[in-house]
Amino acid sequence: MHPFSSFVFSFRMRLLGLKRRKLTVSLSVVFVLILLIFGPSIYQESWLDPFSTLNLPNRVLHPHAITKLGMVDSADPLHPYYYTNSAKIQELMRNLQRATPLSSSDQVLASLENQKIQYFTLHRALSYYHAEEDYALQYYPDKSIVRFEQQAFRINESTIYDFTQITSGMTPGWWK
Repeated sequence: MHPFSSFVFSFRMRLLGLKRRKLTVSLSVVFVLILLIFGPSIYQESWLDPFSTLNLPNRVLHPHAITKLGMVDSADPLHPYYYTNSAKIQELMRNLQRATPLSSSDQVLASLENQKIQYFTLHRALSYYHAEEDYALQYYPDKSIVRFEQQAFRINESTIYDFTQITSGMTPGWWK
C-alpha cells in the first residue's frame, strides 16, 4: 500500500501537467458550463426526438410542452375540470406515444357513436420554442380508445390508469 504522501505528490505532478495545457483545460471548463446551463432546455425541447405522439411528430405535439389538461365529461358538459400536475401529464404523454392507430373503417367509428366520451384539452403553454396552442382529444373509457384529430387509437392499460388517476384528481373550473 502506498503512503499518503505519494498520492499527494502524484496529484501535484498531474496538476503541473494540466498547467502546461491551460487553453485545453479552460475550453473544457467553458464547454461543460455551457452544457450545464443550456443542456436541460435543449433536451426538453429537442426536435431530434425520433418518436411521435398520436401520429404527430414531436416538433408539433411535443410531450414536454403540454402543461395543463382540461376535461369536459359528456354526462355533465356544464362543469369543466382541469389538471396541472406536470409529472402525471408527462407520464400520460409518454404512454400516448405507445398508442396503436386503428384503421379508419366506418365500423370502428360506428361502434363509438353511443359511447360515453370525455373531452380533453391538451394545453401547450407559450415558450421560446413554440406558440400557445390547445389540442382536442376524445377519450372513450368503455372502449379504451382515444380520438385525436381524425384518427382513432387503441391505448394500453397504463394509459387507461393514467386517465383514471388524472380524472380523479381534477379541479373543478378552468385554468386561468
